[in-house]
Parts: sequence; C-alpha cells; structure tokens
Amino acid sequence: MSVSHLSSPELEDESATPVDAQRRLELLEDCREIVVSRMSRAIAEALEKMSDELTALALKKTRREEQGVLLEAVSLVRQNRPEIELRFRRAFVDVFEHRMYSRSVSGTAGLDPDSELALVDDTEIESRIALTRIVHRANSKLDPDEVLGVRARLAALVERDWFEEDMHPASPEAVFEALRTALDKLAPSAEIKSALLDAFEPYVSASLNGIYANVNETLRTNRVLPRIKPRAIVTRSPAKPDGAARPATPAPGGASAAGAGVGAGSDFQGQVPLLETFEDLLRQIQSGQGSARQAAARILSDPQGFGVADLPLPAPEPPLVEALDSLQRFAAGEVAVSGQLLEDLLEQARDKGSALDQLTVEIVSMVFDYIYQDRHLPDLVKQQLLRLQVVAVKAALLDRSFFARRQHPMRRLIDRISEITTDPDSDVAQDAPLMTGLREVSDRILSEFERDLTIFEDALQRIDLIAFAEAERRATRLAELTREGERAETLAVAVDAARSEILARCAEDTPEFVREFLRIWWAQVMANVRTRPHAPPADWDEALALGEELLWSVAAKTPEEIPRLASLLPKLIGGMMRGLQTTDITREDREKFFNGLLQWHTRAITLAKEMPPGVRIRHERALTLGEDGRVRFDPTFDVRAPAAFDTPIGSVADAMLDDAERGDQIDLTLDDGAIARVKLAWISPSRKLFALTRYPDIARSIERRELALLFRSGRARWVDKLSAMDRAIDAVAEGPDAGKA
Repeated sequence: MSVSHLSSPELEDESATPVDAQRRLELLEDCREIVVSRMSRAIAEALEKMSDELTALALKKTRREEQGVLLEAVSLVRQNRPEIELRFRRAFVDVFEHRMYSRSVSGTAGLDPDSELALVDDTEIESRIALTRIVHRANSKLDPDEVLGVRARLAALVERDWFEEDMHPASPEAVFEALRTALDKLAPSAEIKSALLDAFEPYVSASLNGIYANVNETLRTNRVLPRIKPRAIVTRSPAKPDGAARPATPAPGGASAAGAGVGAGSDFQGQVPLLETFEDLLRQIQSGQGSARQAAARILSDPQGFGVADLPLPAPEPPLVEALDSLQRFAAGEVAVSGQLLEDLLEQARDKGSALDQLTVEIVSMVFDYIYQDRHLPDLVKQQLLRLQVVAVKAALLDRSFFARRQHPMRRLIDRISEITTDPDSDVAQDAPLMTGLREVSDRILSEFERDLTIFEDALQRIDLIAFAEAERRATRLAELTREGERAETLAVAVDAARSEILARCAEDTPEFVREFLRIWWAQVMANVRTRPHAPPADWDEALALGEELLWSVAAKTPEEIPRLASLLPKLIGGMMRGLQTTDITREDREKFFNGLLQWHTRAITLAKEMPPGVRIRHERALTLGEDGRVRFDPTFDVRAPAAFDTPIGSVADAMLDDAERGDQIDLTLDDGAIARVKLAWISPSRKLFALTRYPDIARSIERRELALLFRSGRARWVDKLSAMDRAIDAVAEGPDAGKA
C-alpha cells in the first residue's frame, strides 16, 4: 500500500442536506451551461484576436517554414472562424456530457505521448507530445483548490466519488480535446493545428479559473459539498486477474460507492442510468421545464454520442398521427401561416401525443423556424417548405432518427431544396421551371404521403432532375463567361509579363507618374500586342523599346544628351499616342500624362543648361542611348531594385484563394451596404482570375488581387458549407447562444 499526491476530496460538513435527484439534474444543466457558454466565449475571443497575434509572431520568425505555418493558420482562422466556433461548442458539449456520464473516457488517450507509440507514425507522436505540453502548461496556471472543488462537486451531481484530475468534464484536457475535434474537421496539417492549439492556450487557461470559481460557488450555495479539503489517496495492490473484487474507492466523507446505493459491480456505478435520465427529461418537459427540452434535443440529435442509440423509443400516439393527417390535407389545399400552423401542431401534440411526441413536434417546428430566418432563402421557397412542415413532423415521429441521421430521407429532401434554391445562379422567380417543379413535388408529397418514407426518395430524385435542368439552363451563360475569363486571363498573364519587363528597367529616380503610366497603361498596350492574333514578335519588341525610351528620357541629363533627347521625343510621343489607342484610357488621363511629361523634360533640359562649363556627370544606368539613337538595356547591370508596382496584399488574404473551389459561395458587401451572395463559377488554371455569378444581375471576372483585397477589407466573406438542416438542428440542440457563432 502506498500514498500518492493529495488530490482526492473529503467532506467536512457531514450535516449537509442531500440534494434530490431532480435538483441535481437541474444543477448539472446549469453548470454545463456555465462551462460551455463561458468557454465558447473565450474561444470566440481567441479567434477574434488570434489572426493579429499569429501574424505578428510570423513576422518575428526567421525561418520561412515557420512563417508559412503561422500564416496558413491565420488564413484558416479568418476563413473558418464561425465554423470553428460552432464546431467547438458542439464538440465541447459532447465531451462534457461523455465525461460526465461515462466511466471509461477514451477521448483523452491521445494526449498521452507514451500510449501505443508503436502504432502511430512520427508525426502523430510529435502531435501528441506537443498537445500534452500545452495541456500541462494550462494545468500549471490553475488554482488547485478550485480544480479540486469542481472534480468533487460535479461528481456528486451524478453520485460518483470524484473525477480523476485530468478526466473531469471541464478539465483543460476536455477543452483541447474539443478544440482538436473542431480543427480536425477542417483537415489542417499537424503543424498548423499545433500552432492554433498553442495560440488558444492562454485564453483557455485565463478562463478556466473563473469558470471553476463560478461552478463551485453555484454548487456550494445549493448545498453540494459545501466544504471539502484535500485528502491523500491510498493506493492498494491491483486486483488479481482471477476476477477478485477490487477494494472499494472511498467516496467523499468515507462512504463507499456501494454504500451510496449502487452495487460495486454495477455497470452504472455512481451514474444515473441513461434510460432513466431520458425519461426524467420527458417528465420535466411535460411539467413545462424549458431546460429539459434542450437537453433532450441534444440526446435525440446525437444518440450515439450519449450512448442511447439502442434505447427502445415508443411509437407515436395514433390519435396524434391521425390529427397530423388532417393537417396535411389542409396544407395540401393552401399555404398556411407559419405561426398558426405551429400553434396547431403544438396543440395537437399536447392534446393527443406523449411527452416524446410533444418534444419531437416542438423541435421540428423550431428547426423550421431557423430555416425561415435564413434571409438568403427566397420567400417562395419558404412557402413551399412551410407546406411541408406538417409532413416533416409526421416523418420525424415515424422515424425519430430524423434529428441524428443526415441521411434521413426527409432531411435530405429539405437540404437539397435549400441547396438548390439558395444557389446564387438559380432562377427562383414564381414562374421559373425550378419553382414550378418544386410546387409539383410539394403537391405530390402532401397528397400521397401516409407512412412510407420512400416517397421522399422519389421526391429527391425529381428535385435532382430539376436541378440538372437548371444547370443545363446555366451552361450556355457559364460557357460564355468562361470564354471571357480565359481571354481575360490570357491578357492578365501578358500584363504581368509586361510589368515584369518594365520593372526590371526602372531606376530609383524614375518619376512616380511615369511608373504609374507604365504600370497601368503601357503594360496594357504591350499585353494587347502580345495577345493579338498572329501578331509578330517584333510588335512586342517595338512596344517594349518605346517603354525603354520613355524611361531613358526622364532620367537626369547632361548637356551633351540634350540634342539626343530632342531628336528622340517626336518619335517617342507619336509611338505612345498610337499605342494608347488600343486601351480605354480617357482623354483627360492621356493629356494629364503628356503634360506632366512635357514639364519634366523642360525642367531636365533647363537644369542641364544651367550646369557650369566643364562640369560633367558620369551616369551609370541599365538603360543607355547608343550612337545609332536606340536605347539599349543591360540586364546584368546592378541596380538597387525599386519598389514593386503592386503593393503586396498580404499572404494571409491572398492564401485564402488557394483553397477556393468552384461552387463556393461568397457574401459581398456592395457600395450601398447591401449583401449580395455570389457563386464562384469558374477559376482560371493559374488562379489569377475568378468568375463570380448571381442570376440574373451579376456575371463578372475579377482578378485575384482585387478579390483578395475584398476579403482583407472584410467586404467579402466565405459562406459556410453546413446544410440548412445541420445548422438549424445544431442551433436548437445547443441553445440560444448557438446562433452567435
């Protein structure tokens, strides 16, 4: 027998009044909400500040690989911030519930770098070790008394002795397990994930002490272990392999688990049986307790995670199903008002259904409310979904996996309808083929659905055919846009090549107005020459030579160079005027440039004439004027590189476009403040050009730089890819705060 560190709680006040089972369940719900809500807010705060922090850290790094990892982490956060917040909250709820009720928690095994090392590769081992260090760092910042109180008091709510130090539901291990799960869905590399988890740690550590203090105070004031103190754990020899009984683990106050009313060999030792818990929730729902609805909704939306997938849920009450049949016939005849239909459904559920039926009806109605609030879903589509609401309620009653199973046929149908009709390229006018087909599908379901769910599979096939026809309608328009995009990309590549050639010939003292002219207009002239069908290479050389002559002409001049400049200018001005005719430069911009050029040349000539006799300036330049009157470029000339024509937009904003895919949707903030949802309909092979579309008013190509700047300024945001039903069910199961993500 040996004594370990002081980590087990002991009750000092033996006179404390026991808390009844119903009150324990209410307190557990309150504590879960404290932990989940406050930690979710901490993660949201971290995500808000993390981009700037990681960017600043990247700038301090000297190794390009380290900088790249941090900047990719920044890109991932900026592109997926709402999704990370939502996935973390959902994952943390799952971890909390699992640890609270399960005695065999396997989720944190991956944090142990010594576990099963032979079964994983080196990258996974390094990831585990890094995560373990992060967790240890967080643990070192926690108040041990508050940690001890949470371990003991949360365990008391489920009639357990105490939670192990790293296994309680609100431990740093639990938080980082949820964070890792949330990030895994986005499939970042191990290095990026490690960088993000490391960045989260200060926020997690700073929040946990306050969360623990809040939970302890809540439970103390409700007489859950009012006073506890550390007590040494007495470790006995391990049980023999012949099945000999293990010594009972002392409970707070010295009572064994068996003494608490649960057999030592029971699978539910110290734990409220899940079936009884779910039945308690249903009884609370009948008595009008709102918090029980949310808890039961979470169980129904994830029965596997809560270990209740095999619970024998009762069939719906026949009188309720018959009443829904009548409502279905009513909806088949006309479009009902949302509020009135919801009220009718709930009234039927209260009068003729069981508590579980009532819960099912309410959750489906809440899910539809979330869908109706989607401002991107057209009103005409909402009307058809409203007609199908009673059908969805009946389908969910007949097959209660509606909430947990994405492949439930009714869920798939609603998701597909939402997906097609919110596609920015879809024509959702009242008389459009898409809407006509949707009304026909709704009419058939309302008139024919009785108990067989396969009708939704048939409806889904019909919707897919409608979607195919809609895609065919868009094909011609998209083909023309693609051709325009390909032409524009060819021109953009040529412009880049022209700018590169010109930039190599610029000097530090090249006037800014000349640089701007060359960057915007003369590069366009050169690109037009290169992309013109059957244009001879000499045309490009001639256009480039004019650019070189312009650059030579604005450099400082010696008195001997003035006659050469005077003889060059007529040819230079004439050639540039002809070249600019192939561009869309305005008359005002053209005259402004040539007036500025005239003033510059006049001043250069004046300064040269004012030089004292005998003074000569030796110029060393990449561009020189030969005896034959031609400007020559020396590519080996060592000139300090002038600033680039294009100011960098930042690798973070730009890198977001590397992962973009055709079909992705973007919310654009227009000049008047309105939000336009557009679709990424085409991406050029070089990813220099993107085509954005929205029926019927938007179809344009946009350069990578311009689009990246829109993201950087916040005027463009990616639309998350979660389905309408997924978002709605998540929001219902996770409570009112879910929508804040």
